[in-house]
Amino acid sequence: MMRTVMETRSASPAIPATLRRRLWRTGGLVVGGSVLATVLFVHVAMTAFGGIVYLDAMVAAVLIPLVVASSAFAWIASLTLKLDSSRRELERLALQDSLTGLSNRRAAMNQLEAWDGQAAPIALAIADIDFFKRVNDRLGHDGGDASLVHFAAMLRRLLPPSWLIARIGGEEFLIAAQTSDFPTFFAHIESLRSAVAETPLITPAGPYNLTASFGLAERLPAEATARLITRADTALYAAKQAGRNRSEKAA
Repeated sequence: MMRTVMETRSASPAIPATLRRRLWRTGGLVVGGSVLATVLFVHVAMTAFGGIVYLDAMVAAVLIPLVVASSAFAWIASLTLKLDSSRRELERLALQDSLTGLSNRRAAMNQLEAWDGQAAPIALAIADIDFFKRVNDRLGHDGGDASLVHFAAMLRRLLPPSWLIARIGGEEFLIAAQTSDFPTFFAHIESLRSAVAETPLITPAGPYNLTASFGLAERLPAEATARLITRADTALYAAKQAGRNRSEKAA
């Protein structure tokens, strides 16, 4: 689930190939079975009782169930597709932060656990908007929401598309990549931090400068995901204590 849930599923999701094949197969069986059953019934009836032109009866025996069964199955198939689309939309919403469109904590943990199962190298950062309470106090809660959306947009725009980006609570964000090149990861985060500080949030009251602090950690051999996040969070706390608007690497 790289990047964001919104970007990977922003358009109406395509019908899964397996569902499409299953519907075609079921439709063929329903319509074909209906036609065959009716033809056999008419054939038996005509053979036993007669009284009707055989060819006309057989044509009717084919056309009537073909039209009726096809229409009925088309209606059932449309309901099935709507239900499947609704199910997948609910799954998407369950993994998406509603305000920013980024992955939420649950989605982030799912992805990290998947990487953990692959024993993949992971570089991870926890980001926090500095003095967020001041933002809410000065700009109101709408302004606070706008700052979160602004920050999330910068994460999406400035970080590589293969990276995991999630809002994990309040003004706190998680950034992670499957990489053993920690210096390059750190350089990307530093470039992002500088860009955030240099790109003001535009509000009705005028530009408002935001900054963010980052705590980074490189996964140690056999380290659990929870421990990796804790080390990054500790590094974030150190960045806050050292004056904010800076990046700190975990010990």
